[in-house]
Amino acid sequence: MKEDTKMMYLILKETTFDTIDSIYDICNFTTDINKANDMLQGYRLVEKAKNVSYSMLRYEQPLKLTKEMEV
Repeated sequence: MKEDTKMMYLILKETTFDTIDSIYDICNFTTDINKANDMLQGYRLVEKAKNVSYSMLRYEQPLKLTKEMEV
């Protein structure tokens, strides 16, 4: 995989409420899947609030066209 198109893993924090929609925050990020799994597990272990959960999202940069396509 090219250096400029690396996969990025985002650690998301979701906070749910009774009267309004949930809010989402990006807590951390990395390009290493093993480190991302470790971070996710750590966040889940430390968090004590019942209305907060964590998840991981894989993000890949969109394809960038550098030259017009010819027909």
